[in-house]
Amino acid sequence: MKILIGICLLSLPLMTSAQQKISASESKVMVKGTSTLHDWRCKVEQLSGELQAEKSGTTLKSIKAMQMQMVVKSMKSLKEDGKYYDSGMDKNVYKSLNADKYPQIVFNLKKVNSISTTGDVNAIAQVTIAGVAKDIVVTGNAKVLGNGAVKITGKKEMKMTDFSITPPKAMLGAIKTGDDISIEFDVVYK
Repeated sequence: MKILIGICLLSLPLMTSAQQKISASESKVMVKGTSTLHDWRCKVEQLSGELQAEKSGTTLKSIKAMQMQMVVKSMKSLKEDGKYYDSGMDKNVYKSLNADKYPQIVFNLKKVNSISTTGDVNAIAQVTIAGVAKDIVVTGNAKVLGNGAVKITGKKEMKMTDFSITPPKAMLGAIKTGDDISIEFDVVYK
């Protein structure tokens, strides 16, 4: 009888829970928007964070905690061809986000509403930008990779004014940035 119970216990899927850190070299966060001149995008080059998740093999069962910090002054404006703009564009971003006073954009998971069997996640997170914290609904897809890392991808659209940010202007107001932005994320926790 003891042998039968032991065999049954060994055949159950192995559930693991561990704290994992962002692999910055494998992760990408882009902020995109529009202006009266052209669409723009900024790549976040310095990010950090941690994830605590429960996994069974290559299936994500639950997310217990997740946070991410993005360094505002690591945001770099990119042209469509992937080359960087001059630092003048970046300085406008830093000024709009009040980077000297609020050096990071912070994401903290508050609640996971659902995780499907295919990894689709619906959650509520507190996002703090330029000192203004808002609870927002975030959706994405989470996958457990073969090496045990967790990859989370998605896109969130929002407005700058939701965080009390005045969309930047240039050339005495001749060039205006649109209020709508999207944040695209492809983040790996190892």
